[in-house]
Amino acid sequence: MLGLYPELDPYDHGMLPVGDGNTLYWEECGNPEGKPVAFLHGGPGGGASARHRRLFDPERYRIVLFDQRGCGRSTPHCSEPDVDLSVNTTWHLVSDMEQLRQDRGIDRWQLFGGSWGSVLALAYAETHPERVTELVLRGVATLRLKEVQWLFGGGAACVFPEAWSRFLAPVPYARRGGDLLEVYHELLNHPDPNVHGPAALAWSRWEGETVKFTPQEEVVAAFAEPEFALAIARIENHYFRHGGWLAPDQLIRGAGKLSGIPCVLVQGRYDVVTPATTAWELAQVLPGAELKMIGDAGHAFDEPGTLHELISATDRFAAGWEGRSGLSSAEVERKEIRMLFGDEHVRRYEETDGQVGHDWQEGVPTLVLTTKGRKTGQDRKFALIYQEDNGNPVIVASKGGAENHPGWYLNLQENPEVGVQVWADKFTARARTATGEERARLWEKLAAVWPAYNDYQKKTDREIPVVVLERV
Repeated sequence: MLGLYPELDPYDHGMLPVGDGNTLYWEECGNPEGKPVAFLHGGPGGGASARHRRLFDPERYRIVLFDQRGCGRSTPHCSEPDVDLSVNTTWHLVSDMEQLRQDRGIDRWQLFGGSWGSVLALAYAETHPERVTELVLRGVATLRLKEVQWLFGGGAACVFPEAWSRFLAPVPYARRGGDLLEVYHELLNHPDPNVHGPAALAWSRWEGETVKFTPQEEVVAAFAEPEFALAIARIENHYFRHGGWLAPDQLIRGAGKLSGIPCVLVQGRYDVVTPATTAWELAQVLPGAELKMIGDAGHAFDEPGTLHELISATDRFAAGWEGRSGLSSAEVERKEIRMLFGDEHVRRYEETDGQVGHDWQEGVPTLVLTTKGRKTGQDRKFALIYQEDNGNPVIVASKGGAENHPGWYLNLQENPEVGVQVWADKFTARARTATGEERARLWEKLAAVWPAYNDYQKKTDREIPVVVLERV
């Protein structure tokens, strides 16, 4: 299965005034000359993250991400009580996208959207079909009444009754049989933080508890972050109360406008947030749509089967980008072989004893490092570039030059006993951070294999650690 591409940083970013006192945060990553793609985050109100950059081949794509009105790094933020939500609607966001496209000098772009992002992608594409090259939609929604009622009217409660009870907790008992969107509207807009705060947490946590095929505490915790929770709860409630400012079945009825635009729909069979019926119904009327139904997935984009189909789609659409023809078939084959990242790299490495994955690129060897999660105590595995020194592997905690250390390095700081696999050789090692002259010597050795390490060090004020894995 395919996994996420490596971590990468934006090569450009900024703030775009779009009117009504709103300013959008945007960033571009990957290849400035590559195929343009716009990532549309979920929620509404969820914001884009660094992981979303990794859904696209950075060599082939010009990746545009932005935070929609009221959330993420855009301003003003809807966790602030006096933010005017009347100028935050689906059609404001469609207009914002057009302003961003024109500001960035993009003629046509691919749209990649999941959950609410699929709604926004369809709304934009049906308004501006001439500006869209392809659609990749995940956890498909169209914001019809039956979809909203499923999630907030008790349907999903049949699958997650414990989580539903927590969602109902802030609602007065006498009103629990009424219109919960209206009740929550009152709670979320109450001036008292002791009222709107718990309501926001309950709303956001409900989504965090239902988003995964198997609920995960770290996901729930992220949704329970107070500022995030208040923004996403207020924006989602605002949009859902108004049906997204869409006419009944508007996006389904307007699908014919998308004729000639390739579209891939990736849907978890057991998606409780956006049930599979919407993706299936859209596929019946969307000309040429490919529906990929994932039999062991829920709503999240990073569940293995879903992620594989998403990456497959973006890779396939990138293959048609001009410039690809300049590669010979042998070069293309070598490129596809080495494009292993993250969990997929580890899996293929372990199941083949390094026959696949050890030589990540020509002259660039990798090992598999196993650390204990400092918070969970569970094994965490990573494929990392290495060189040997006196019989011991040496690795670099670069994280692409980010300002903070990678998680695996924080793990081994707390528990330096780690597992290592080089080819078929599996052994226990004790990790230590090199210093002084030893670090300088080893850095030069690693940078000879991966020269980008020198660029990474220039990007950050921290001294990037060099780690020696001494066999026990």
